[in-house]
Amino acid sequence: MKAISSYFTASLRLAVRNIAVQRSFATDPTPSTEKNPLDNIKPHTRSGVLSVVEKDDSGFPSYIILKETSPILSQAMINIKTKKRRQKKSSILLEGKRLIQDALNAGVKPKQIFFSQKRVLENLCIPEELRDLPVSRTIFYKAPYKMIQLFTETETSQGIMGIFEIPAFDHSVRKNVFPITVICDNIRDPGNLGAVLRTVTAVGASQILLMKGCTDLWGDKVLRSACGAHFRMKIVSDVDWSSLSNIKGQVCLADNNSLSTTDISEDNKIEVFRKTAPIELPIVPYYEVDYCKTTPLIFVIGGETLGLSEDSYEFARTQKGIRVNIPLQNGIESLNSATAVGILCFEAKKQMLKLIQDENQIDKMELKN
Repeated sequence: MKAISSYFTASLRLAVRNIAVQRSFATDPTPSTEKNPLDNIKPHTRSGVLSVVEKDDSGFPSYIILKETSPILSQAMINIKTKKRRQKKSSILLEGKRLIQDALNAGVKPKQIFFSQKRVLENLCIPEELRDLPVSRTIFYKAPYKMIQLFTETETSQGIMGIFEIPAFDHSVRKNVFPITVICDNIRDPGNLGAVLRTVTAVGASQILLMKGCTDLWGDKVLRSACGAHFRMKIVSDVDWSSLSNIKGQVCLADNNSLSTTDISEDNKIEVFRKTAPIELPIVPYYEVDYCKTTPLIFVIGGETLGLSEDSYEFARTQKGIRVNIPLQNGIESLNSATAVGILCFEAKKQMLKLIQDENQIDKMELKN
């Protein structure tokens, strides 16, 4: 009986074990052969990645979702924090949809674009080659808004910022430009310089030269104030006065010092400026200058704080230039640089357009005869 009992006990145990094995095979999922999307991310950045999203059927590009503790955004900001770092990395920071779209339209190459919500990125017209980038090469990163707000230079971020390469444009193909060159001297305020770039670009001048001593062309505030002028105008920075020795044209100096209306002699022939010029130059009201007499036309504009340098006066003297005055009233002593250069450039443009129209009228009259 004991042998029979032992036999049945062993058989029962074997049957139970077989059932358990069968159940385990039935419940175990089939091993997946799909690759984990996170494997496409570089190992040193995976720690800051929450997940990844592939390109969808609507055409929205693939992107990486960052953790709140991710170092990717902070490291990108460190790399462009100072002028020296921007130059070393050849990178600039662009904030807001408008500025980023201007850069994309101009063909500037983006390195990284951070956004807080999909709808922010959906409003951009993104080139197809960027939309088609796989996760392993994507430049798009979805980050919490408070992370983006932490690094923004504006009071309230639009929830999108991008790191772009410093562009190098070929402006030789620009059309419908006026023969006007604007030289910026001692403009240290970023907002002021950006406004000057914006104004001169709107006029349609041929180029802008930034002398050494001006604030950084690619600074955050300059970029925002210029509203895309960087991508539409030929701008040369860090220019030395010695390199302008061969430049030819009609030179007009304009700074922020107004003409004194109280220090005029009895014969009304002597006009005295509140700031004494280091070199005496002829002074002419801006509306009496014939800007079409000699081209190209060269305007030299100074900063609000320091004004024009002695080098600029020496440059004007060697070029037989003049000092252009914008008369002011009601006790106002000066205009900001952007306002002054706008008045001068648009007056010059008006005269040039009138000359073109007059020449066209002459041509038509000759054809009739």
